[in-house]
Amino acid sequence: MKQTIQRQRRWEDGLLRVFLTVLALGCILWLGGTVYRAVIANEFFVPGTLKFEPGINPSQERMLFQLIAASSALILASWLLVLVSAIVVLRRIPLRMKDNGWLLMAAILYFIFVPAELFTAWLDVNFILEWFEAKAAYIAGGPDSYDAFRTALRSTLAHRIGALHGLPVMATLSYFTAVVVIVLQPMKRGNNANEPD
Repeated sequence: MKQTIQRQRRWEDGLLRVFLTVLALGCILWLGGTVYRAVIANEFFVPGTLKFEPGINPSQERMLFQLIAASSALILASWLLVLVSAIVVLRRIPLRMKDNGWLLMAAILYFIFVPAELFTAWLDVNFILEWFEAKAAYIAGGPDSYDAFRTALRSTLAHRIGALHGLPVMATLSYFTAVVVIVLQPMKRGNNANEPD
């Protein structure tokens, strides 16, 4: 009986470690991809505005759209990994929230923005699908076919960046704050902080 319980605990510890690893790798890809996409998207606009830079030629624009679509796909996949693994880790981690305020704080900083992330994910999917249509039109009919999609792609991109009046920017700052909170672990009670419930 005792061996069965120990085996069960080892299996649960191993599973928790797997999900913690997935969570860490997912966060790296997701937050890194978010910064990467922001840097690329910044190339489109006049600094400090959502007005498109008039000097961008169509080939540069297509390359930037391609990079934004690819990074958006990476961000969507890694965010889903983070969401699932964060839920599993919070359910399985043997730390009590009342003794580890940093864990509660990090969870709140992440989960409070899930509805905003779902909305912006929908916008990202729309952009990716529009880009695939534009790319297929370009391959089939050349630059003239692509021109019909430029306005729609620009409009979707501008809508995505200005979505929810800056709430995604606040969310990103919140996520980076959550990472700092996890590293520094403030609001941690004394010696019994690691005892399970």
